[in-house]
This record gives sequence, C-alpha cells and structure tokens, in this order.
Amino acid sequence: MKVGKLVAAGMLTLALAGCGGAPAAQPADDAAASSTEDATATEPATFGHDQYGNVGEGTAYFSCDEGTTEDGGIPHMAVNPQKLHAQVSVVTEGIPVDRTTYVFVDGEQVLAEPMENGAHALDLADGQLSDGEHSVEVVQFSDNKTSGTVTFYRVGRYFVG
Repeated sequence: MKVGKLVAAGMLTLALAGCGGAPAAQPADDAAASSTEDATATEPATFGHDQYGNVGEGTAYFSCDEGTTEDGGIPHMAVNPQKLHAQVSVVTEGIPVDRTTYVFVDGEQVLAEPMENGAHALDLADGQLSDGEHSVEVVQFSDNKTSGTVTFYRVGRYFVG
C-alpha cells in the first residue's frame, strides 16, 4: 500500500514538474509574437479570402465596364496591352464612414482614405492588368492602421485576358 502511494506521489510530482515548465516557455513565445507584430506593423498588410471571409456590416464591390463583383461575379476585362491602364470603381454602401478604408489589389495597398457611400475611382496599371485572375480587397481596421483588428473585409475578383 505504501509503495502504491509512493508511486502515485512520484507521478504527481512529475506531472506538476512538467506543468511547471510550460510557463517558462510562454514568455519566449510572447517575445516572438511581439517581434512578429512589430515587423508587420511597418509593412503593408496583405489579406487572404480564406482567412477572413466577409467581416462587418455593409457592402463593397469592384465595378468596371464589363461587370461587377457584386453577388460573386467575376468581370472579364479586355485590356489593350499597349495601354496597360484602366480606371475602375470600388463601390461602398453602409460601411463606417468614420474609418479609413484600405483597398488592396493583388495584396498591394493601392488606396487608403475615408469613403462615403458611392463609387470611388481606382486606377489599375501594369501588373494589375496582366493576364489572369486578380483580387480586390476592401478592408477597415479598428484603429485605422493596418496593424489593427479587421472590422470590415470584402474581396472580389476580376479576370484580365
């Protein structure tokens, strides 16, 4: 009986010692996370549809002569290869107007400004008009900086070619 209690006490000691090691590792993880956050705060943010989906209230979509991304449409743009410039629109409705709205095309920030409801001009050039599928992401953040929490997110796709 004493042997059983001794073994149980030994196992409990080992279990507690194992748990005691976990908090020592935590600060290292926090330090790594902090340095990662610091690094991303200075770089333009990029976003992925798989990560966010639709976030927030309101509507935002891409619009061009060939159609819109409203309701999941994918406009097919015919672009003059010698021109490689097009003016299109980002349409917003019902999103917070007191926040900066960021627009990313293919992961690159191309616009950052407060947006009232309506159509907003967006110039596409060079690689944004190369053959293939492209993404337009409309994003707002809790603190108006790309390092903040995403409070609004919509993505649309367009095709060139």
